[in-house]
Amino acid sequence: MKKTLFWIFAALLSGALLGSFTFDRYENLNVEKVININDKVYMAKYGEYKSEEEMINNISNVERYIYIVEDGKYKAYVGVSTTSKNIKKIVDIYLNKNIKLDIEKITIDNEEFIQNLNEYEKLLDATVDEKSLLIIQNQILSCYEELVVNNE
Repeated sequence: MKKTLFWIFAALLSGALLGSFTFDRYENLNVEKVININDKVYMAKYGEYKSEEEMINNISNVERYIYIVEDGKYKAYVGVSTTSKNIKKIVDIYLNKNIKLDIEKITIDNEEFIQNLNEYEKLLDATVDEKSLLIIQNQILSCYEELVVNNE
């Protein structure tokens, strides 16, 4: 009986020492991300305004837009994309309507929105029809409002 207790105690002690040694090695391990989510997106800027009221009054000929307040200025955007090719499609649609847009690269710190945007990007890649592109952009802007604006 004493021998059995001795071996059980020895097994528990050696297991604890080996476990401690293993976990200590992983605590000091430098880990790099396997998947790197790009949080930089291209946005089609409609304009920059001093107040929200001025922005609302000047943006009457677009169906949907979002805005970001930065340094006391209201920046209105009508398109979002992860690739310059797809944001150029949106800018060209508005250019055909005599609306000049600027392209800006913005950082968005919402991983869920970026993942959704990557899925919408597949649709934007496959679409050339103006109406379909605008519908997809409206969905992206709605997603931005839901995930980024409402979760701040």
